Amino acid sequence: MDIVSGHYPIHRKPPGRRERKKRDTRLRIFRAAFELFTEKGFEATTVEEIAERADVGKGTVFNHFPQKTAFLVAAYREWVGVIREELGPIESWEGPARAQLGRVFSYLTELAVERRALALQVVFENMRQTQLRMTGEKRDDDGSGPGEAIGTGEPPDDPAAVRLLEEMTWEVIRRGKDNGEIRAEADGDQAASLIAAAGFHTLVRGLVRGETAGEIHTSLAAKLDIIFTGLAP
Repeated sequence: MDIVSGHYPIHRKPPGRRERKKRDTRLRIFRAAFELFTEKGFEATTVEEIAERADVGKGTVFNHFPQKTAFLVAAYREWVGVIREELGPIESWEGPARAQLGRVFSYLTELAVERRALALQVVFENMRQTQLRMTGEKRDDDGSGPGEAIGTGEPPDDPAAVRLLEEMTWEVIRRGKDNGEIRAEADGDQAASLIAAAGFHTLVRGLVRGETAGEIHTSLAAKLDIIFTGLAP
């Protein structure tokens, strides 16, 4: 599976030539970096190698990704973007809400298990950056002193960097309430938060334990069954 996407958000003004060139360069650097991370490992890959693979100067890499860990932060956004592109717009999803979310988590699990070590680094770096956002702290790349919290080119309070999966889940819950398969009085925000947390925890635990994608699916399915039993009318 490809972990990056050149897909632009639907509800924004189409980017101009300069912006398209900037995004194309960023995407090329991102792809080059993750090819190398997959081949050599994150720690063993240097910025010089990324620049050479992407055919850009080292300074251009730093312009788009000021720290190497910024690639890990960007990866989570890209992975969720791939899910959206692969599964289509949420309003086009069919079947019960439980099945829709099962497909989302299954796709994310397959993506992560294929690159287990790298996926864990992506997860833990995003957890670290989330903590920094919540505490307002800023650290160096190695956590030893002052520095920028992230280098993704996104504002530090951008909710999409933290809640992408939860927002997708919330929309599925909302549609489930509209068609009567979920209790109208159920708190959609809390339900989405609970489901996203369960999916995230199950995925990370499975990756750490070396579980197969099937084992992770089975564990998450049991949790979703319990949650949706409580959401049923």
